[in-house]
Amino acid sequence: MPTLLLSSLFPLVFIMVLGWLSGKLGYTRREDASVLATVVIRFALPLHLFMGALKTDPDKIQNLPFMAVLVFGLMGSWLLALLISRFIFRHDIKTSAIQSLVCAFPDMAYFGAPVLAVLIGPEGFLGVLIGNLKGSESEAVSLGSMIATNLFKAVRNPIVWIPILGVLLSLSGLKIPALLESPIEMMGKTAGGISLFALGLLFYGERPSFNVHTLTNISIKNLIQPALMVAAGLAVGLSHTFMQQVVIIGATPSAIAAGMFAIRSDTYVESASSSILLGTALGIVTEGIMIYLVS
Repeated sequence: MPTLLLSSLFPLVFIMVLGWLSGKLGYTRREDASVLATVVIRFALPLHLFMGALKTDPDKIQNLPFMAVLVFGLMGSWLLALLISRFIFRHDIKTSAIQSLVCAFPDMAYFGAPVLAVLIGPEGFLGVLIGNLKGSESEAVSLGSMIATNLFKAVRNPIVWIPILGVLLSLSGLKIPALLESPIEMMGKTAGGISLFALGLLFYGERPSFNVHTLTNISIKNLIQPALMVAAGLAVGLSHTFMQQVVIIGATPSAIAAGMFAIRSDTYVESASSSILLGTALGIVTEGIMIYLVS
């Protein structure tokens, strides 16, 4: 077990520290993280998910209970955070939407994918894909735009349509040429390293504040969300492998993208940034606990 935890979490910490040191030593600027994030979100991660889908047994792709558990955990924690923000903290609907996004949108691109890759292998793509689809829907809510318009934009996003193409190819039994598979796999494998490096770089210079908002947000995201997924997984009788995935996804800290939404809408910026930074630091511990429990 110590070897499993070390092999799963040490690479995350090591590469994030490299990103932080890069900013500290002046090798890169904090603003450069957005360029790295673009490479990951638009190219590396979609191709990584594409190959994962292509190599996954079609029967596992069609596991509806697994998808239902993920949706229940993600949307359940989102609704809980929305109600707490609206009726306990007395925020307006715009602020409540951003806070609920911070509490419910897992950092699948930066944090979750590398852990699932170590523990599960290519099949771990399923949870990452669903997590990112829910994130796209949450963006529509947080920005108050028309749902149909945002769903259309989400479908056009490479992180959505490229993995879906992989799913369709897997279900149809079609294969891609070996000459094409090699460069796609090469690019896809860079997703984890680049994303973690960018995450560490983003954290350079941040001074988080710990208060009732950050405590609430981290508790919902790092503790309550995985608990909801465990309860739902037990209720529908998920297999051990799928239970591992939902628990790890639930324990994944808040997505950096949630902070970007806050900045773009100039709403709840300080609390969102602090929650994401502290939640990610604590997420290394909570993720380790969850890996121990499900393994």
